[in-house]
Amino acid sequence: MDLRETEVVTRISANIETEDFTDAATLGERLISEFEATELEICRADPEGGRKGYSVSVGYRTPPADGEELAETLHRAAVPALFHFGLNAEFFEIHGTPETGQYGSYDAYDTQADGYTLYSLMAAVGGTDPREPAYVPRHDFSPRAETDVISRVHLYVPTGDLRSAVDLCGRPATDLSASLVRISTDAGPCEAVLLSAFPAQAGESGEEALSRVTSEVADRLSQVSMSVRAIHTGLEDDPFYTEPG
Repeated sequence: MDLRETEVVTRISANIETEDFTDAATLGERLISEFEATELEICRADPEGGRKGYSVSVGYRTPPADGEELAETLHRAAVPALFHFGLNAEFFEIHGTPETGQYGSYDAYDTQADGYTLYSLMAAVGGTDPREPAYVPRHDFSPRAETDVISRVHLYVPTGDLRSAVDLCGRPATDLSASLVRISTDAGPCEAVLLSAFPAQAGESGEEALSRVTSEVADRLSQVSMSVRAIHTGLEDDPFYTEPG
């Protein structure tokens, strides 16, 4: 069995009220260092979701101890984050059952930290799948339209150091006006996913918009000094999104 399938990932989510991606990335690097994180996500806040600026999330891994029940591992995994933010561990709740699956969470109630706001702390087995679909707003934080083209770019980043990967992904994130940057590492080169929302031009059909955006994205990536694993584009939704059922 892959040990990553049994490890608990504690995910810390914060909001920073800035429209500058560099400020959000700096917070991400800081949280990576503080928690020795193995995954990071930076996403522009949904203008209709009540938050401003960027959401920054990091996750760190905790392997289970011999003979330890999952609920015990979840509690133990959350302790470093609870201690760091001065939160009461008694309010960290375990949800579910061993039969149906369990995870732990702490409702942070918008806890103020140094220059940002903590709003979620969760612990669960496994981590964020880079292929997991996501909703992203436009680069100017304006609401999306049904005619928007969503691009999803997968990159191999030539470093196993997550902080360095954040720095290396700064240029492609800027070049693509990315609204979401997701980076993870598992003892090897980091993998990055960048999602962007591009408005369709006046009079442009869906197919024309898809073709134009695909060409523009490929052109912008031509100067990136890392391996482009894949480029996907889709209308309205993340190309990896599928209707339930």
